[in-house]
Amino acid sequence: MDLFCEYLVKKKSMSDNLKRAGLILACAAVCFAIIYFSLFVKRAFISAMPILVAAAIYGTVIFGRNFSLEYEYIFTNGVLDIDVIKGRARRAKLISVPCRKIEYMGPVKEKRDSQNKVVDAVYDEKRPGKYVVTFSDRGEKTDLYFQPPEKLLLNMKKYNPRNINI
Repeated sequence: MDLFCEYLVKKKSMSDNLKRAGLILACAAVCFAIIYFSLFVKRAFISAMPILVAAAIYGTVIFGRNFSLEYEYIFTNGVLDIDVIKGRARRAKLISVPCRKIEYMGPVKEKRDSQNKVVDAVYDEKRPGKYVVTFSDRGEKTDLYFQPPEKLLLNMKKYNPRNINI
């Protein structure tokens, strides 16, 4: 019997919204400076003004997409894959964890300090239900923080009931 669960969640973060707003304000300031410089300081610069303003706006759109993140939790036959999707266009594999390699998994109240490599796939800091997964991969210990749905937790527990605490 094959087990398959797939969840797509959008990251909600106030800092990302503030960064996006700052980027838009910076773009407006750069566009204003380009227009001011070309109209009042260097008249020969006026022909390049539309191209530079368009480039500033295009750069803002491209960089702004990086603040729109979605996480996809995919569980297939004992393997948890977490992908990050930027701007609804670019997908990158964040991490892949076989359930048999999990040394500890349990709920966490706050992120703990450790010497392990940390992978953060939490999509809403204010929402409860954060879990930490500790596992070893090629001799390197890793802590994965994420917010799995209940069905995903139950399916993961089937593959490693001793080390996965719900």
